[in-house]
Amino acid sequence: MLDPTPFGAQTIDATFNDFNGTIGAVNGIYAQFTNSNLYRGTSGLLAIDQASDDVMDNAISQSGYSPVDYFELAANNGITYNIMDDFYRAILRSNIVIGRVPAINFPLAFQKNGTGLLFKDQFTGEALFFRAFSYYNLVRIFGDVPLRINEISAATQVNIPRSPAAEVYKQIEQDLIEAAQKLPLTYTGSGSGNERGRVSKMSALVVLSEVYLTQKKYAEAKTTALQVIQNAGGYRLNNTYISNFPARNGGTENTQESLFEIQFSAVGIAANATAPQGHGLSYLMGPTTDGVGIPFLANYRPTDNNAPDNEAGFTGGLVQEFLVGDLRIATNFLQGLRGNGVIGWLTNKYYEVGRGSSCGGNFVAYRVADAYLIYAEATNELGAPDVQSIDYVNQLRRRAFGLPLTTVSVQDIDPVQTQAAFRNILRSERRKELAMENKRWFDLVRYGFNYANDILKVNQKRVNFNQTKLLFPFPEVELVNNPLLTQNPGY
Repeated sequence: MLDPTPFGAQTIDATFNDFNGTIGAVNGIYAQFTNSNLYRGTSGLLAIDQASDDVMDNAISQSGYSPVDYFELAANNGITYNIMDDFYRAILRSNIVIGRVPAINFPLAFQKNGTGLLFKDQFTGEALFFRAFSYYNLVRIFGDVPLRINEISAATQVNIPRSPAAEVYKQIEQDLIEAAQKLPLTYTGSGSGNERGRVSKMSALVVLSEVYLTQKKYAEAKTTALQVIQNAGGYRLNNTYISNFPARNGGTENTQESLFEIQFSAVGIAANATAPQGHGLSYLMGPTTDGVGIPFLANYRPTDNNAPDNEAGFTGGLVQEFLVGDLRIATNFLQGLRGNGVIGWLTNKYYEVGRGSSCGGNFVAYRVADAYLIYAEATNELGAPDVQSIDYVNQLRRRAFGLPLTTVSVQDIDPVQTQAAFRNILRSERRKELAMENKRWFDLVRYGFNYANDILKVNQKRVNFNQTKLLFPFPEVELVNNPLLTQNPGY
């Protein structure tokens, strides 16, 4: 009576008995990123960029403006709770797969994937990637965080203290290096476990290169980014910018430039079990005029110097960063009704007309363009740009204006650049190329407090910004549940 058999529920031991149960567990890690708040709306991970100079929520005069935007976030908020809870759920699932899969002996017919690699290595590599990706986001948002790399087997193991950020980063690096060794370069797209859109060797390496860049390990970042750029798997820049984004390019997903996409489906449970449902970004980002959006929910809009609800003296809007003729602006933004009769700039990148909260377009998290920009920045921070760095930036600029990637053009930057001048060019190019892709806040933190302070407090009048705001508060409920945790300063 005290130890009943759990009838009607699949136990962990039973799950890892065969191939189908095991791949179901692996797909459950993917599902954590589509079923949860992380990427499906703007109350999870995407809310972080509202703290940057790129993204604004509703006006203060309208209901529901974001305290993230104005650095008024309290410890008892739902946003950081969603982020921490969802990432640790992904870590829990990943730890179980990492701990159990290596000991499984699949039947001969289920031992190797379509590229000839062992499925047990692939599955372990996928779990290592997602564990690393989860911790990478957690450590950038919260700083020191509890580091758990084993399956919980007893109640006494639940509460652990925060680990130093350096220790967390060391684990992230180890996980991504091992994941890159185990994951296939590409997927055949045929059969269970071989679906396109699963994370690959290049997924692990591009995130690893950014992890190095974040820690100012520039030599490692440069070398790793170059591995991604020079890959043998056919990953390369698309000829047009718009081709990267399913909502804008007719629904084409996992293109040749894509390295890691959050897989969504507009039809509920899809044939590819890594994409169980849709997202609501159209509902939250788009205009109110297509019968789906409603007033006050266009809450993920680009900053604009001319918006009527700006603070006096507001400058540095994202819309104004783009030059006339840059085709990226039409892919990223549109002008529409925000509510109360206000017409303004809205986010177009993920907007599917009429789909509301059932959008199926994937969220593109990393692309080959990321590797170009990481290589260029790492090289420059090592002393000065090289010829290759200049060329990578020029390719992105040419594409932005609809020009051939490898033909010299009037949009090219001067091939002779000082370190300081090229640094400024890169920061502008990253801002435009990766607009609304959940990168800008992390860039501002990486550039340092003084730079972020000039951008946020001086240019955009965020008077509450200070050095403690470079980290977000631990959710108050976690401090109550785990007395070994401490709050970040300033909250």
